[in-house]
Parts: sequence; C-alpha cells; structure tokens
Amino acid sequence: MGREITGARAAIFLLAGCSFALVLPTAPASAEPAPALEMLWRSREVPRELEWQRFDNAGTLIDRSVITDPNLSPHPWGPFEKRAPLGSLWKLFVYLWLVEQRHPAPDYVCTGGQNRQEEAYCCEPGQRIGRELALVRSCGLFFEPRRLGISPKAWRAFWEARSCSYCSDDRWLADLDAMKPETVASPVSILHALEAAPVRAREEAANTLLARLFVAAAPGSDATELVRGMGGQLRIKSFSWHRPGEPAKRYGGGAGWLIDGSAIWFAGDGTSQQVIARYGARLAETLTETLPPGSVSATPGCVQVNFFARYPFELEQAGGKPAEEGVLRGRFVARFKSGVSIPFTSSGELTLSRPNGRARIEGRLGLEDYVARVIDREADAKEVEAARALSVVIRSYLVNEAARKGNCFVIEDSTQKQRVSIQTPSRKARAIASFTSGLMLLGTPVSYHQTTPAENRMAWTDAIRSSQNGEAWDVILRKTFPKANLSAMNDPAGLPCQRFVEAQTWLASQTPRWHRVLYQHLPGFDEPSALPDICLLSHGTPFSEQDRERIHVRDIRSLEDRITLAHEYLHLGLRRHPSSHDEKLIEHWARKLVMESTL
Repeated sequence: MGREITGARAAIFLLAGCSFALVLPTAPASAEPAPALEMLWRSREVPRELEWQRFDNAGTLIDRSVITDPNLSPHPWGPFEKRAPLGSLWKLFVYLWLVEQRHPAPDYVCTGGQNRQEEAYCCEPGQRIGRELALVRSCGLFFEPRRLGISPKAWRAFWEARSCSYCSDDRWLADLDAMKPETVASPVSILHALEAAPVRAREEAANTLLARLFVAAAPGSDATELVRGMGGQLRIKSFSWHRPGEPAKRYGGGAGWLIDGSAIWFAGDGTSQQVIARYGARLAETLTETLPPGSVSATPGCVQVNFFARYPFELEQAGGKPAEEGVLRGRFVARFKSGVSIPFTSSGELTLSRPNGRARIEGRLGLEDYVARVIDREADAKEVEAARALSVVIRSYLVNEAARKGNCFVIEDSTQKQRVSIQTPSRKARAIASFTSGLMLLGTPVSYHQTTPAENRMAWTDAIRSSQNGEAWDVILRKTFPKANLSAMNDPAGLPCQRFVEAQTWLASQTPRWHRVLYQHLPGFDEPSALPDICLLSHGTPFSEQDRERIHVRDIRSLEDRITLAHEYLHLGLRRHPSSHDEKLIEHWARKLVMESTL
C-alpha cells in the first residue's frame, strides 16, 4: 500500500512520552462527505501505527490516515473517540475464554419455549448445539456467561493479564457484565481486544470463523464478492446492532483476523449482511493490499508424504557421497534406475530411511505447503484463477482420499494419488495455496486430470480456458462441480455426519470389555469422554476426528470393517499419548480386541 497518505483528510499522531501531537487540515469538517464504511487495522510496515480508512456510499476512499498508537487516554479523534457497539462480538470473546481456559461448555438444548425467537439462531426444538457451531450460527443463548458458570473474577484476571496495560479505553474487556451487544467501545480498543487473544484460542476461533463467512457464500449471496476476493484469507465474526443513541439506524460489520493472525475491524450503515453485500469487493481489495505476499495460515495442518513411492532410487549428498539416514538438511540428488536425477534441498522437513535396503523419503509438510508443492508439480501457478480453483480440488482430494495418522493426512507421491514436488514451493504457488487456505469441496468426491474432464473431475486445460475468459476461481469450481458445496474444512456443520446406528450399537456393546483389557495392558489409553458418534462415510478412507470425537467408517459387516472401527477408536483413546502415532501398535491392538470378541 505504500506510505503515502491520501484522501480529503489526513491525521497523524506523534508519540512523545505520554503526549501526542495532532495535525489537522484547515478545511472545515462540514466539507467532508459522511463515511458509509470505516476500516481499521495495524500497519505491517510500522507495527506501532494503525491504518484508518473511510469510504462513501459508492465505495470511494474519502479518508486514509496513518496513526501512531499512543497511550489511549480519551481524545477527540477518529478510531480512538468513535463509539461502536459490540453487537455479536461479545460471543467471540466468550468463545476465546472458553477455549483457552478449557472451561466446560455443555451443549445448549433448544426447547422452543420462551426463548423461541432467539433459538432461531441456534437449533430446532429438541435439538442441541455445541460450542463451535454456536459461534458459526451466532447463538447467543449458548454463550450466556451465567449458563456457562463463568466467574467474573476469573474473567477479569484472564483479560487483565493479556490486555494492553496502558490502554484506558480497554477496561470493558475485563468486565463480564459488558459482554452484551449494546456495550460500546472505540474501534481501537476492539482491535486491541482481538490482539489480546491467546494464540491457541485465536487459531481455533479463526478456523471456526472461516466457516461462518461461508454460511452465506453461495452465488449471488451477501458474501459472494468478499469470498471471491479474499478466498480463505479472512476470518471474521460479523455483528449488527444500531448506532449508539440512534435505535432507528442499523449499524454492522465484522471483526477478527486475517490469515497471518493480524486483527481487523470494519463497520458501516446497515446490517452486517448489507455492509458485506454492498462493499464486499471494496473490503476484499483493501484487505488484500494489507497482506504481505505469501501470507500463511497460523494453523498449517500436517501431511505425511511418501516421495517417489513407486520408483526405486538412491540418494546422494552434494558431491556424490551416499546420504545418511535421518533428517535431511542441505542439498541432495535423487538418482533413479531409469537414469533420471532430481536435485533438491531440504530444511528438515524430509527424512531418509532404508527399510529392507530400499531408500525411502518421507516428508512432513504443512497443509498449504503440500498444496503448493502439488500445484508446482501438476499445474502452473501463473494461471492464477485456474490455479486457485485447482488448489481447492487438491485440498479436497487429500481430505477425501488420504489415510489418517493421528491428526495427519498420509498420502503417496504418485500418479495414482497426487504428484508432489520435492522442491521447496515457489512463491507463486505458496500465494495460490494461501489464498484458498482452509477451503474444500463437500458433497461429492472430486479429482482432476491434465486434459480429460469427467463427472466430478476437473480438466486443468479447461480451467485455464475459463480463467483466460475472465471467470473467477469460485465460478470455475461451481461450473465444474455443480453438486459440491464450497465450504470451510473445519466447518462444524459442514462435514456431514450421517449417523451409522448399526456401527454405534456394535461399538457400545464392545467397549466395556475393551476398556478392561486396555487399561490393564495399554499405557496411555484414556477412554473418550462419551461414546463417539459413528458417521457413515460414502467414499474415501475411514478416519477419526479427534477434536470432535467422531469416527467416519464405510461399513461394519466384515471383520476388517470392525477392525477399522476399533483402530479409529484407539486413536481417540490414545489422543494425548505418544502412542497415538504408532500405527503398528494401534493396528495390533485393534485386531486383538476384535478377534478375541469373535472367539
């Protein structure tokens, strides 16, 4: 964005001890058009500075200011003085507290009684809603502090330990009674509150909030332009209330984080949906400019890749000396029996072993690193919109078809799966993967081919043509996969769970006997807090969701099907122990438990 300050008005605060100097233009304020949209974020070029932009009804920039963030005693200007309602943002702060404190958060059960109107944001009568889905649906009844048993003293101690110590305007955050929609605060203090969120809690909230944005991301909906321009780079909680002192005027927007963890806030006239629909393209353009190239998610995920899985090779260090087994650091050359040689470098993400005397390179990659490497190997990141569409397909294929090892995906580098570059990803491929971070297609299996399209299969050459004809990445996906839904990977409502009653009944009948054996002979086993939900998997590899205690399997009729279910149950039971990554141990015990039950 540069350091130039433009617009009808510009102001700069200069920090000098605890004082500041305010420079204002001589033109009268009445000459300025009233802002319809306002945005605030922290500068990346100078971390102590804030960026404040205001736009008119047409989305035209009327004011851009760069402000030094000094001692926040009250003073009459812009994002320091302006009062904005929290609206639904209070639910986000309660969510952050619950996650970081590991505080029990029982499901809210909808009754259809006197809270029927508010329960419309939660669930149908007789249904229940958990923490993540409550944040996605903005269910205020779930986050009510009294229901959750949150202590005002514990709340105050938590936030006071993390809040800006010199920011007098941030005191509302430590007041549990302030967690309500009508509480007003300055945009700067809301930004500080978001920055005060502990890293782990912020990461969990960010993943859930990505799902919130995609609730309304269908073609022609409120969020279409914002999603098209931002992809998976924006994780915000929307809010709507009224302007302070003006109950007839709606006021809404969003606040949260960008993909690199930096906090942002924006608001304008109308509800949050109206603001996002009206200014989605402008928001995306402005926020994209604030991100440094190749920004990556704070939660990169885990993918284990068996490189060159079907091609025998030997590995040499630079200079021709055979590489030693273990973690690879430096420059190497893979030499294949065909005579082909591939030089590459590793910074510790690759490991060499020689089981049965045959060289094997295993990579442990971040999820977006993996997607970028597949783009470099299978496609061309220069075809931006086509590559963005392909990156979503790559990620979706991985989730659907890879095996699971703990919380890692496990997949081969092969033509039968996805080919993965062993080289460090290119900058352009990283940018493509980062743009669609956390996004996938749900509802159908998906794949791709270089030239040949088919049902649920994208041809890369067709995607290039669409891109060159001006079609955006999301349009390409919806045209190619009309039966699939573009969703967030971690959407608590997005991953379908069709209850597998037969499997659930069988597991319930087996676990009492299993527990007696496991507690006696398998150190580290700790039974899940409740019997896991068993979901019927229509395609792909069976797996367990450790964070939700759910197991997805395809069948229960055969002996191998039951061993698979036992295997995934053991992953849940060992989730807090190093043995959770020992596939041989888990498979041994799964077979032992099931085979003994058939005797």
